[in-house]
Amino acid sequence: MTSQNRQSVRVYARITPELHTLLQQVRIAKRIDSDAEIVRAALRAYLDRQSNQVASKRHFSYSLQQRLSYLDWHLSVITTLLAQALAMIITAITGQKVTPDKLLEQSIRMATDKHNELTQRLNDAMPGEESGEFAE
Repeated sequence: MTSQNRQSVRVYARITPELHTLLQQVRIAKRIDSDAEIVRAALRAYLDRQSNQVASKRHFSYSLQQRLSYLDWHLSVITTLLAQALAMIITAITGQKVTPDKLLEQSIRMATDKHNELTQRLNDAMPGEESGEFAE
C-alpha cells in the first residue's frame, strides 16, 4: 500500500457534461495535469469559505479579516465625513476656505510627527487591563 492510499480517501461525484466541459477548459487554460487537482483545489476553497467550525483557526482568521476589512471601510467613510463637516464648519465660522483634503493632510502630518506621544496618551486613557496593550 502506498503512502498516498494510506493518507487519502477516494470520493466520487457525478457532474453534468457542461460542468465537465468547464473543468476541462480550466485545466487546459491553467495547464493543470489532472481534473483531480482542480476538484481538490475547488473543494478546499469551498470548504475554507464554508467552515463554521467553532474554534477553527482558519475560520477565526477569515472572520477576523472580514470584520477588520468591514471596520476599515467604515473608518474611511467616517473620516471622510468628519473632514467634510469640519471643513464646512471652519469655512462658515472663519470665512476662510478650507478643504477636506487639506484638513486630512494636516491631520496625517501631525499624527505622523506626534505618533509616539499620541499612542502613549491613548494607551494611558484606556480603562482596565487593556491599558498599554497597544504600546509600541
